Amino acid sequence: MPTNDDLRRTVEAIAAEVRAEMARQQKSQRDMAAALGMPQQVLQIRLVGRRSFRAEELALVAEVLGVPVTNFFAHTGEHAA
Repeated sequence: MPTNDDLRRTVEAIAAEVRAEMARQQKSQRDMAAALGMPQQVLQIRLVGRRSFRAEELALVAEVLGVPVTNFFAHTGEHAA
């Protein structure tokens, strides 16, 4: 069973993958927040890993960035099915 530290690391790893993809595509937080329909402050909290992305938010992020949602799990130690 995952510990709280394991869960925190996973949330932070997913946030890092989202930030990295945004950087590769040169997407600003402002542009991304607008595309997602969420306040920039909410996106920023998710991007630093203070709060986890909800499943539907992560799916929308993947859609906006044009990548499979599984890309965000590349360095989490989790294996997406």
